[in-house]
Amino acid sequence: MKRYFVLLVILMAALSGCAKRADVEAERAALLQADADWATAVATKDPDAFASFFAPDAILMAPNLPVVNGMEGIRQWATANMSLPGFAVTWEATSAEVAASGDIGYTLGRFTFQMTLPDGTPLTDTGKYATIWKRQADGMWKVAVDIFNSEIPMVLPIASDTTGVQGQ
Repeated sequence: MKRYFVLLVILMAALSGCAKRADVEAERAALLQADADWATAVATKDPDAFASFFAPDAILMAPNLPVVNGMEGIRQWATANMSLPGFAVTWEATSAEVAASGDIGYTLGRFTFQMTLPDGTPLTDTGKYATIWKRQADGMWKVAVDIFNSEIPMVLPIASDTTGVQGQ
């Protein structure tokens, strides 16, 4: 009887170890699909649809702004941005990775943002993003962290008096 108990314990340990390994390729495909679905949702210019892809405790890091915390803050940020004249944003993931456990992953990609400036001039910005996704208890992938930045160079004022600059 003791031998059967030891065998049962070994079998249970082996099976529990197998259960923790995810089908990484299937999860990678699911993550790329979640990212694509999110991009489709934002095209509707519906802040609720945009925010629905975030976990409740998610953070958003947009360029030149403070960190936005939580789904409600993200919804407010999206509402303000989506109401800009000429607002449009598109993106596409270029790659995705998923941990062997299948509970966390990330997507990398490129975006294009458009709006109209107050003087009527159209503005187009392009850049890159990294999004960290976490699998939720219901099995859905949700955004935990989203960060993006522009590839348009910042225009900084250049001081005419450089005598105080170190290294000269």
